[in-house]
Amino acid sequence: MPLKESEAFVLRSHPIGEADRLVTFLTRGAGKVRGVAKGARRSRRRFGSNLELLSRVRLSYFEREGTDLARIEGAELLESFFTLQEDPERGAVLACFAEVADAFAREQQEDEAFFRLLHAVLRAVREGLALDPAARYFEIWTLKLHGVLPSLATCGRCGAALPARGAGYDRREGAALCGRCGRGAGAGDLPLPGAALAAAQAILSQPPAALIQAVPTAAGLAPLAALAATLFFDLTERRFKSYDVLRAVRGRE
Repeated sequence: MPLKESEAFVLRSHPIGEADRLVTFLTRGAGKVRGVAKGARRSRRRFGSNLELLSRVRLSYFEREGTDLARIEGAELLESFFTLQEDPERGAVLACFAEVADAFAREQQEDEAFFRLLHAVLRAVREGLALDPAARYFEIWTLKLHGVLPSLATCGRCGAALPARGAGYDRREGAALCGRCGRGAGAGDLPLPGAALAAAQAILSQPPAALIQAVPTAAGLAPLAALAATLFFDLTERRFKSYDVLRAVRGRE
């Protein structure tokens, strides 16, 4: 099999035996790739610290017949976000990014838009974007890019524009409903007040770095966090452990 190369982010890294590591990457050209880095634990000469969480690397690998695990030949470091993770809260948020990316990235399918999303949000955090708007941006756009974000501009039942005063997300219908269809603003399983709809439109209409200066309100971001958590669970049928860690770090167990 020919040697393949792609720009990639490290999403997970686990030890195998005494010497190797099983590493999951989000690549620019081939979606999610999992592979074995031989000798990565025994010697740092070959991979160094390049397999740290969310390192951006130039990955070289061989696909192997009869298995979905690649053989990792090299991972040249292009950009590190390790220093961002020295702060416990920031590190916990970045771990959430990695776990969500691992859950939604498509195996062996090009997903460049998702790759660019992760890169843009990480750079925005480094430039000063606060953690909550960064997390909501990544969550909402992850759902959008994978075709599972309900419209937050029009009613999922009648098609009318959602009112400025707010709406509600109906979990059974998988849609945001206007006041008439949802029997009042905020009706449904999750309330989506006007501030949340405005925050969603801000997120969906501009790059993450723009939110450094124009930060959506906490009243707008909190309902979007609840919406993302609900959709993540409904789609994957599991809770992401990194969010439990984040709550513990913030003292919200």
